[in-house]
Amino acid sequence: MDSVAAGPFPSSCSLRKPERTHAHIHTHTHTHKADAMGNTNSSADRSNADDRGVHSEFMYRYETTKKLKLSYMMLKKNVATAVMTMEVTPQHLRDVGTGYSNVCACLKHGGSGGTNSCIQGQAAGREQASISRSRIDREFADESYKGFQTFCEAMDDIKAGVCVTSRTAIHERITVELDRMVLTAERVLKQGRKTMRSMAHFTKVARQVSRRERAAVDQGKDLSSSKRYAKAVKERNEKESLYKTELEAFDQLYEHVMVVSQEFCSSTTDIFLDCIVGYYREIVATIDVSDTPQCSRLQSRFRSREREVVLHQASDAGFCAMPAGHMDGSKSLSSTVPLKWD
Repeated sequence: MDSVAAGPFPSSCSLRKPERTHAHIHTHTHTHKADAMGNTNSSADRSNADDRGVHSEFMYRYETTKKLKLSYMMLKKNVATAVMTMEVTPQHLRDVGTGYSNVCACLKHGGSGGTNSCIQGQAAGREQASISRSRIDREFADESYKGFQTFCEAMDDIKAGVCVTSRTAIHERITVELDRMVLTAERVLKQGRKTMRSMAHFTKVARQVSRRERAAVDQGKDLSSSKRYAKAVKERNEKESLYKTELEAFDQLYEHVMVVSQEFCSSTTDIFLDCIVGYYREIVATIDVSDTPQCSRLQSRFRSREREVVLHQASDAGFCAMPAGHMDGSKSLSSTVPLKWD
């Protein structure tokens, strides 16, 4: 048996081809011994040992392949969850922007912008700064409202642009490959099941021959002229040959799935990280150029061409020219549409 780690997977990534001296092959390659009476005799002690551990290497590999298939299925599920999180992130940010837009809309359309006569009379003796704090800055509220609307449109652009690009790349270069890896592992398991059936048939016949030989030795009988014994030995050898053929096919498929699994991990890890990092970098770049109502009017990027320049420089991918709803026909959720006051 090849050296393996204690964990679920073999320790050697090179996956050396199993030598044909494996216990599950070598032990059942019977060395026939003729006793004084001409009986062809396979060791009873060795037969008992075969029952306990001759197939341990094969069974270990078979169980490892089952775990490998399950690992791929879990990985596919986790990748899908990560992609779903990517898709909902701009929508959640848009919802926040919409909430601020609605607040600013209330400030923008909340009244005349001045104070009533009672308040004006009470404030007559106060300082001018105190009076100014009792007034709503309508212009600033309008600018903030427009700014948050622009932010919402930017989130729509991300959802329709870089989000789609990243999702497509992950699907075509990772999810599709995961499906192939699951099928590859299943082919190994299918061959493993055939090998187990062949192994069971061979083991059954080999035990029958062994018992017959043991009984003949105990009774001092000569089996050299026994047609039934000769037929049983022939059947055993045929079953052994078939088992060895099936086992060879299994070993080849097993080694192949291990090699391609290593290639899959080394190639798709960078693809996934590049897609994720690039996607969230776009979101960060958009938020970075977004102002809040506390920012200086003179510094406001929402009221200038500076935002367009910064967005253009933030990433080669850029944003879509139109909001998401104008590009693919989809509409924002009703709960996230800014309140209309005009």
